[in-house]
Amino acid sequence: MRPYLAIISDSFHAALASRVLWAAFLAIWILLATLAPIGLREDYTTTFRWFDVYNGTRMKAMLAQGIVDPAARDLPIGRIAQAMPEELRRELRRVGEGDEVRIRLNLLTDALNELIDADAGTGTTEITEISSTSEPLQAPEPSTTKNSPLPDVAPTHPSQVSWYDEDAWADTVRLRELRELDETPAAELTDSLLRRRSRLRIEAALPGVFESRSARSVVLTYAGLEFPTDFQIDRAQFDTLFNQFVIPVLVNWLLGLVLVFLGVLVTASIVPDMLQAGSLHLLLSKPITRSGLLISKFIGGCAFVTLCVSQLVLGLYLIAGCRLDVWNSRILWCVPIAVVIFAVFFSVSVLAGLKWRSAIISIAAAGALAAICVVVGIVGGVVNARVVAPDRIIGMTQAGEDLFAATGGSGLVHLHPTSQRWVPVIESEAGSRDRVLTPVTLDPDHVLTARIRNGRFNPFGSGSLDLIVLSRNEGWQPQPSLRLPTATEHLLCLHEQAVAAINTGDLLVTDPASILEAVGETPRVSVNDDVTTDTGDDLPGQIDDTPANRNARAVGSVSSWLKSLVTMQGGATDSFVSILPPDVVLNAPFRVTQVPHERTLIALTADRLQRMEPTGPRSNEPWTTTAHVNLPHAVDRAAPVIAASTRWVVVAQGEQPFQIFDARTLQLAGQWDTETRQSAVPGTPLELIAVSENHFLLRTSSGHCDIVEVVGPTIQHVSRLPVDDTESVHWQPAHSKTASGDLVVAHNVDRLTRFSIDIPHTATGRMEATIEDSITPALSVWRWVDHYVVGGLEWLTPQVLQLGDTTAAVVSGQDSLVIGNGDRGAAEVVRYRIAGPLLSCGTFITAMLLIGCVYFSRSDY
Repeated sequence: MRPYLAIISDSFHAALASRVLWAAFLAIWILLATLAPIGLREDYTTTFRWFDVYNGTRMKAMLAQGIVDPAARDLPIGRIAQAMPEELRRELRRVGEGDEVRIRLNLLTDALNELIDADAGTGTTEITEISSTSEPLQAPEPSTTKNSPLPDVAPTHPSQVSWYDEDAWADTVRLRELRELDETPAAELTDSLLRRRSRLRIEAALPGVFESRSARSVVLTYAGLEFPTDFQIDRAQFDTLFNQFVIPVLVNWLLGLVLVFLGVLVTASIVPDMLQAGSLHLLLSKPITRSGLLISKFIGGCAFVTLCVSQLVLGLYLIAGCRLDVWNSRILWCVPIAVVIFAVFFSVSVLAGLKWRSAIISIAAAGALAAICVVVGIVGGVVNARVVAPDRIIGMTQAGEDLFAATGGSGLVHLHPTSQRWVPVIESEAGSRDRVLTPVTLDPDHVLTARIRNGRFNPFGSGSLDLIVLSRNEGWQPQPSLRLPTATEHLLCLHEQAVAAINTGDLLVTDPASILEAVGETPRVSVNDDVTTDTGDDLPGQIDDTPANRNARAVGSVSSWLKSLVTMQGGATDSFVSILPPDVVLNAPFRVTQVPHERTLIALTADRLQRMEPTGPRSNEPWTTTAHVNLPHAVDRAAPVIAASTRWVVVAQGEQPFQIFDARTLQLAGQWDTETRQSAVPGTPLELIAVSENHFLLRTSSGHCDIVEVVGPTIQHVSRLPVDDTESVHWQPAHSKTASGDLVVAHNVDRLTRFSIDIPHTATGRMEATIEDSITPALSVWRWVDHYVVGGLEWLTPQVLQLGDTTAAVVSGQDSLVIGNGDRGAAEVVRYRIAGPLLSCGTFITAMLLIGCVYFSRSDY
């Protein structure tokens, strides 16, 4: 053993003698010294950034209404709009007059930040009149001209206006945090809290506009100075960004390329120098084998890279802990991962050195392997993004025996019942900016959906959109129907009596008869309907009944130019009427689900859980909140998911414990702690579905589907469905509360498995899932190329680039990453390949060393 250790030591000392190595040491020390002053501080989230705006069109329309609507002058939205800079008011006036005006979001958010500065600077809520000599505003006379002249508003400046008034804000829906701040005297609030209060006041006046954010954010600093940027994120987002993006990038590029390249430069001469005349004979004179000699040289070359990587990783760990308060010991696992990356290229360098005895050729061979790995990785990524991702199933519904699904490429497909192949209804397209709403079933012969042009990243898209009806009688071809409310994001069928459209600020309904009449079909009367169906022509499209717009509407009659502004905000249309109770505000990310077999909705928005029911026998009559509960603010990057049965409501969000509520009273009944849940069901919760009174189906980012049961004050894991890489699920409940239902699971991109779920009839019974059918659609040409050609290349070459997934998983402790909250379609899930890349790289290293040992043993030097 001692001779081998001596050879390893000699190789290590030879590497230490290299000037390149000491240059690498110097570069590492300079890099760590440069990063050492970086830090962060945590403060309240007080300012608006453009990416905080969830629906910019709605904000523009609401502010424009505050400018042109005389009756909105003393309402919160009017006071905010009138206090904005004069140039911006002129642009908003043009919007109110019907002109197509593009206003950049950063201009609007900058103006709101000026209002925050003005309000927080005074620390008072007293009102300063806009102008004592200004004429009272009058409503414009009706006119058939599109751009009807509107009365001018007396010029003002933000410094002349105190935009906040306690009486004006009394009718707004305020979060608990804002109520507590309003009840605290201004003298007792710090400057940050004053600014935080001002921001929350603006959010209350503009419901449905801003995405819900954490109350506190972290701000990066350098040597005590803040970075000159508005990039602010909360603590959970920062930890995710650091552990799952920054560290993997450092390992892949800084450690994986820079240090590996330097390491190959330093170690490339180890084997050629060993083969020099006299040197090899001296080494072989010791009691060692040739294979042992080669492996010892290989280990010695890896030893010095371990020294370099250890310095850098340990330094980053200390900086992260001391300066960023991220004491994550899993960061140290980057050392062996980086050494594995180096070993892949060094094994090729060793084999080339044995063959050609040239350090230059050894370096070239390692560089060629790196180029091959990069090319294969890029090709695999492009093919996955352009071919596989557009075919991925993200949402399904079933009409009779026919199955329809929305795809990742903003398309809609229909599973042909005889050929068992996906038939495009709306073509999928890679990189499409459009968005297709998840289809819903109206009845066994009709399916509803919508296509929003340019709506993938903007809920408003290119403007108004039509409801699309797929009819069995028309061969499931899409037909335009009623005009949907602006920025509709979800469709929901309310117990066969109404169809709900949910957008960023309102909940609106229409009746099925109107939808079918719009496509020329005679509506059929369902035996389950206990009310008289409406044609929809006499649905009250009163704008006054749109609670989400109460802060931006006038009292009394509203003329046509004002109705168009309300339509831009996503309010009631000629065919849809708002049913959202006045005490409910839909702030993104929100979730709305229906209680099975009941005309009841459960909404989770702004850390408030609410139960909503209609006040009359018809679903298009006003709804009211029958129960509500405030939830503790969840500091988590993941969006919440909820499910409701006739007995329980379960709420899940990221790494937070599952919370169980009574479905009637919404009283907290228990919870499922995170540690117990993660041990049974790992991953981030993506979907919850009630399949019985006590049983729920849980889909997580890990790709698994599990059946869980509410037992007393907690939840127990029942079973796991035998499928992996699950993309979406669709539950088809039976009409009876005690009968079984059918479950369709889309997995491995677009494969399907149908399950029959048997609900136990006794308390001691066990729910069982039985596979009824499994469908593997035929692959297209490009999918075939991806599966066999690109997949084969990835397995033949070491998966060095994919070690970034391994690093992200090891450092974060997660097996997947959820990007987005799913409000504008399904959330994107990145599942880390943890063991695969390590196995691929380990196999490659072993193969190269075996070839080298055989060649070295049989060659005559």
